[in-house]
Amino acid sequence: MQLTPAHIGIVISDLDASTAFYRALGFEISADHPWDDGSRAIRFMKLDDFEIELFWYAETPPAPPVAEGKQLGFRHFALATDDVDATLAELKSAGIVPADIEARTVGLGYRIAFIYDPDGIEIELSQAL
Repeated sequence: MQLTPAHIGIVISDLDASTAFYRALGFEISADHPWDDGSRAIRFMKLDDFEIELFWYAETPPAPPVAEGKQLGFRHFALATDDVDATLAELKSAGIVPADIEARTVGLGYRIAFIYDPDGIEIELSQAL
C-alpha cells in the first residue's frame, strides 16, 4: 500500500480572514466550492504539495473546550522552514503573528515556534538543526 499526504480539513469562522492568513503563509487558493444557498463553502488552499481544506458555515459551530494541548485529537500541523527566526520576523512585521511569539530550540534537534490562525488552530514552524 502506498499513501501520500493529501490535505487536512479545518472548520473556520471567517473565510476571508482565514484566506488572508493562509495566503500570508504562502498558500494559494486551489479550488472553491460555495453552496448555492450561501449556507456553507469549502475552499482548498495549497502550499507546494500540501493542501488545507477550509470549511465555512453561515452558522459557525462552537469551538471545542481548550485543554492546554492535553486532549485527544488534532493538536497542530507543522510547516518546515530553513530559518524559523527569519520566518517569524517576517510574519511579525506583516502583522500576522503577535510580537511576543518567540522561537525556541528543543532537544529533538529542531528550532520551533507556534503560531495560531484566526480561529486558534496551532501551527508549528519548524527548522531542523
